Amino acid sequence: MVIQEVADHPELTLTRREIIKYIIIEAAQRSKEIQELLKLESIGQTRGVLKTVLNRLTTAAGHAKSALRTAEKAFRLHLDVTDLRREDILGSINLRRQTLGLSEITGLVPDTDFAAGILEASGDGGFNRNSALRDVEALRSAVADLATLCHEEVQSVVRDLDTLDGDPAILEAITRRSFVDAGLRLVDNADCPLCDSSWEDAEALKAHLRAKLAKADEANALQQRLLANGANIADDAKRIAALVGAVQPLGRRYDLVGLGDELGRWSSDLRGFASGLGAVASIAERRGRLEDGWSAAPNAVDDQLEVLQQMIESTPDQSASVAAQTFLTRAQDRLSAWRSAHRERIRAELAVEAGRSAYKTYCDVADSYLSDLYRSVEDRFGEYYREINAEDEDGFEVKLDQAAAGLDLQVAFHNTGLHAPAAYHSEGHQDAMGVCLYLALMKHLLGDRFRFAVLDDVVMSVDRGHRKEFCRLLKARFPNTQFIITTHDKVWAKQMQTEGLVEPKGGLTLQNWSVETGPIVEQAAGIWDKIESDVAKGETPVAAGRLRRHMEYVGAELADRLGAKPPFRGDSSYDAGDLVSAVIGRHGELLKLGAKAANKWNSEDAKARVAALKDSRKEALDAYHGEQWVLNRAIHFNDWAHFTKAEFREVVEAFKRLLAELRCESCESWLYVTPRKGSSESLRCDCGAVMVNLKAK
Repeated sequence: MVIQEVADHPELTLTRREIIKYIIIEAAQRSKEIQELLKLESIGQTRGVLKTVLNRLTTAAGHAKSALRTAEKAFRLHLDVTDLRREDILGSINLRRQTLGLSEITGLVPDTDFAAGILEASGDGGFNRNSALRDVEALRSAVADLATLCHEEVQSVVRDLDTLDGDPAILEAITRRSFVDAGLRLVDNADCPLCDSSWEDAEALKAHLRAKLAKADEANALQQRLLANGANIADDAKRIAALVGAVQPLGRRYDLVGLGDELGRWSSDLRGFASGLGAVASIAERRGRLEDGWSAAPNAVDDQLEVLQQMIESTPDQSASVAAQTFLTRAQDRLSAWRSAHRERIRAELAVEAGRSAYKTYCDVADSYLSDLYRSVEDRFGEYYREINAEDEDGFEVKLDQAAAGLDLQVAFHNTGLHAPAAYHSEGHQDAMGVCLYLALMKHLLGDRFRFAVLDDVVMSVDRGHRKEFCRLLKARFPNTQFIITTHDKVWAKQMQTEGLVEPKGGLTLQNWSVETGPIVEQAAGIWDKIESDVAKGETPVAAGRLRRHMEYVGAELADRLGAKPPFRGDSSYDAGDLVSAVIGRHGELLKLGAKAANKWNSEDAKARVAALKDSRKEALDAYHGEQWVLNRAIHFNDWAHFTKAEFREVVEAFKRLLAELRCESCESWLYVTPRKGSSESLRCDCGAVMVNLKAK
């Protein structure tokens, strides 16, 4: 069951590096990472799909606009007008209809037919000499300019393709840019945060990552240039294809040695060539053609067009009626093409508007949903962080803002407003934020099903005092969650046991790891079990040293919890005597305060509880004072000091008895004073079984 849960939720197992990235990476990447953790990656994926659709619709609208310009130019060329104004169009058309004796057309409506009524006219209705000459002249003019057409665009494309050939991986840098940028922000030593490789120093590593970012920017600019130049070349290719398409029937009409077929193949070739200039890969495939002359005009096409022009000019002039008839027929064809292109452009623009509306609506709804989600997460995040840092940041606030650019994170710093986490907060506080945000997200994602998590050295930079609060946070807020916490820090491992987050025998020590055998696993036995093991082996000095170190550690913990005041030492080198004596004295003071308060409040129950604690303390101190001298003698070499196992066990029991006075029997937590600052009000344990009021009436 647990294995399946971990397989379904890999985010249950995280290292410090994976957790801290939620705090210090850029907004776009933070949004992506957190959505993946919350199983909401489909939001970003759908947003990306809709954006891609919108981009494609925008591109299609651009092509439709270009096609409309081409159809409009062909229509104007045939009518021999400068602008397609209503009066100019009808003036040119009605002039020919008047020649045929047909009624004038007074308006342009969807079913307007320029050729209406010409079926009764005689002559060749498929040819108009003047229109044909204009079409041939337009194509000849375009052919004359082929050598220089899009010359600058082609040169730019070739240069960019040379750059790409010299470094084929340059375009990959675009997709890796955010990854590299996040890595650069994480660099704090000579070890690469992306691949764990070691460098000469941190500056050399940063320079390497900055070079990658520069390459990504260069790659993006190169890609945009290639696509823009490709689009310009494609537009001109389509324009020439349209001119060729208009002349093709003339080549067949005059049977010029396959000119019509050649022009047909050229027109199709140009359109196919243009359609392949919309992506970098296909532009690269057409490099050879771009360098050799992308227009690929048939051999001697200009000579053939000149012959065709001469043949048309030598054709006897048709009667005005026939000319008018062919003019109107061709005008109707080009009107239909222009109207079709115009409708296509409108459809494309409507599609773009629909795509834009769908994209915006989805983004608004998604952002609203994510904003509500992040509001609930930020509240819980702030609560957790304030619990860990209650002494110095009890007014901590956090703001998670979802926007198109990503998820922005800002936190308060001592009433100076909201800032990025890396602006003022130390590495330890950033670590604490990362853990709190992770816990808040997992609580939102799994709720009561958040039963298991593996945290690998996630608080390595958090200071000692706040680590204690972290233990209390996990105990209080996640009582039903099994945490597996790994660390190389023995003090932190000890603190987890001291605070009761890990039971005395709930830890494992991995020793002598090797590739061949793996780690040697040792049960992390309690301190008293280890001391007993030393005594049983007859290693009294070892047991004495272990006991002394334990008393120094516990003495420091209790001095902090009870507010004891050992003699000040500038180097903080307090020994067991300094600390334990101060703790014993402070404990006595607190019980006196408790007795005084009980008398002031005239509480018989409180008087009895304090009296019982004082009696028990006296018995423990009597035993302790009778045996404490043995500890140093047992540690150091003394010819006269030889202790039997039974004798030293009595010493150990005396120390255990003393410490038991400072610990709750029910919840096994060390006693502590509240509040931590100011006048003491109570001496208590975590569960409340021990509760001594220190505040007098």
